[in-house]
Amino acid sequence: MASQQDRRALTRQKILNAAGELFLNSGFEKTTIAQIVAHANIVKGTFYQHFQTKMDLLLVLGRQDNAGRVQNLITLVKAGASPLDTLQRYYLVMAQWFETYPNVAEDIMLSVIRMHDPNSDLPEYIAHDFTKLMLKIAQERKEVRADININNMSIAIGGTFISAVIDWCRNPVNGALQESCQTCFQIFLQGVQASGKKVAKAKKHKGVRA
Repeated sequence: MASQQDRRALTRQKILNAAGELFLNSGFEKTTIAQIVAHANIVKGTFYQHFQTKMDLLLVLGRQDNAGRVQNLITLVKAGASPLDTLQRYYLVMAQWFETYPNVAEDIMLSVIRMHDPNSDLPEYIAHDFTKLMLKIAQERKEVRADININNMSIAIGGTFISAVIDWCRNPVNGALQESCQTCFQIFLQGVQASGKKVAKAKKHKGVRA
């Protein structure tokens, strides 16, 4: 027999599944809490026992998606994939996520700046640790210069990404954020790649998937 904690976790995931499906089909802005409640087949009071706002739901969905993506990418790199190519791919997928939810992009980025917490499990902090891991592997494989501190490189990438998102929010054209991230990543690589390594030309990515 399921415990109360198990039932609560199942209900929470039921709400997340319903919200994720509605966000995908109708969009974040057009989806209402009433629709999520109906789709999850729960009462409204139950919803507020787990989440306060739609934004909370979206952040948790993004967190879950990001955690799974990171594990998949780490597996690929350990199997021999390029850590630098994988890192670029990761940030392009993040950019695509923000392009999908342009109305919340700036709020999320500003909250990251205001409430810096290295122990947070938000995607942005997971991104920092993942970036450091990819750069560490790249250094071990002699793809990245050994004379540059990994944490500083990660800060450079993460800070550039946050700036790119905030700048894009002023004119949120679909695809423009991904293009900006590609350009910035190429500039970064020109400065940190080991001698003799060629910088891959940026390619147009459509519908980037992890």
